[in-house]
Amino acid sequence: MDKAKRLRWAFLMGALSLTIAAIYFPVDADEGVSEAADRKAKIATKSAPTPQIADSSASTTTETEIDPFAPRGWQAPPILVQQQVVATVQVSAPPGPVGPPPLPFRFMGRMNDDGQQVVYLSRGDQAIIARNGDTLEGTYKVLGIEQQRIQFEYLPTGEKQELALTATEN
Repeated sequence: MDKAKRLRWAFLMGALSLTIAAIYFPVDADEGVSEAADRKAKIATKSAPTPQIADSSASTTTETEIDPFAPRGWQAPPILVQQQVVATVQVSAPPGPVGPPPLPFRFMGRMNDDGQQVVYLSRGDQAIIARNGDTLEGTYKVLGIEQQRIQFEYLPTGEKQELALTATEN
């Protein structure tokens, strides 16, 4: 063997023997603890007195003081002033005559069905077919269909209403 190989093997064997010796003969843990206790005693005599912690039950902190994420501002909170309540009496006028509600129908188109005018109306998503004399949804009756308008009668009150149509030819 050459000299470099011998040196390498000697170094590896020495490291192996030191590792085995450390496994079988560990250092006593008691020695380190006793030194730390002595140091702690020396430090305790030189340190300042520890502050007294207040009893948490006697504390008067509110929830916002404890919450680290509560919004904070630079200005002081506004002072709450109690408003004096002044009683006012409102005189209400007698209710006037209530008219029919606005027509819920919209004009969609018209058709001439064997000489009879048919009008297509919409109410929301529903399509409704109306002819002369039809009653729509139990509340409106079709009185007449003309070229420019449809006449309805609101059945609960008997009042007449009109729906304007767009001018188209049939």
